[in-house]
Amino acid sequence: MIFAIFKTYKDVKNGVKDPTGFGQDALLEIIKAPLILFTILGGLFIALFFVLGFTEIILNSLGFFRFLFWFSLIPFLILELVFWSLYGKVKKMVSNVKSRVDEEINTIKVEPK
Repeated sequence: MIFAIFKTYKDVKNGVKDPTGFGQDALLEIIKAPLILFTILGGLFIALFFVLGFTEIILNSLGFFRFLFWFSLIPFLILELVFWSLYGKVKKMVSNVKSRVDEEINTIKVEPK
């Protein structure tokens, strides 16, 4: 609980200091969390199907799990490549927006009256 308070304090401090950077970090954290979860869970299921289908550690080698291994491995790899490449593109796009906003803020001329 106390660490959450410190993190919130740090986030507020960063948000006041650099709002666009804070928004960029928050967006990337929100997008990255499900990607990491999908990668870990998918990898565990693929490993389980491999162990049950190609080794005799737990049971005899079962053809059904071999089928599940190949049937899930190919879409899993394709989806991983697509999702992580989309994450990279979103990260690049957000950083471009942040640099453009910072550039516009720095070029604003304020004339005293």
